[in-house]
Amino acid sequence: MEYRIKLGGFILLVSTVFISISCQTDQAKSNAHPDTDEQYEDTVPLIYHMSFMQRYSHKLYLAGIEENWELADVYSHEIEELSETIIDGNHLDDGVNVSKLLETMLIPQIENVEAAIDAKDQAMFEDNYQTMIQTCNQCHEAANYGAVKVTVPSGNPYNQDFSPAAEE
Repeated sequence: MEYRIKLGGFILLVSTVFISISCQTDQAKSNAHPDTDEQYEDTVPLIYHMSFMQRYSHKLYLAGIEENWELADVYSHEIEELSETIIDGNHLDDGVNVSKLLETMLIPQIENVEAAIDAKDQAMFEDNYQTMIQTCNQCHEAANYGAVKVTVPSGNPYNQDFSPAAEE
């Protein structure tokens, strides 16, 4: 009797796993982009990505104005990686291809900011950063989220020192 209960439990567990896998496969097929057959890979809501983008861009600015180029490089790469996640995620919102907007609008601006970081040129950094922020707002307008207005930071709300490490 005990053997039958264990066997029945095992069969139930295996059946549940197979059904679960089957449902995930069917769900992945139903998430195909209607125009390209590409799969939606990203299930994280766009607003979560954007909140991290805002945090990283703020920290990028604070590092850049302190001429901490090593730290600025870290945050510019985080923004770039997060952008690639959004782009690859095929995010559509009310018919607007947010992923494509980000790819065509923001990526070139991130590359310009990275060029300023590589050159260790603060004036170039500030100009390119300002342009990047303006581009973010233009993208928000194009995506019908014009109410979201990003600004150049005016202070440090983080418990983090953005100045360069002292050289030994």
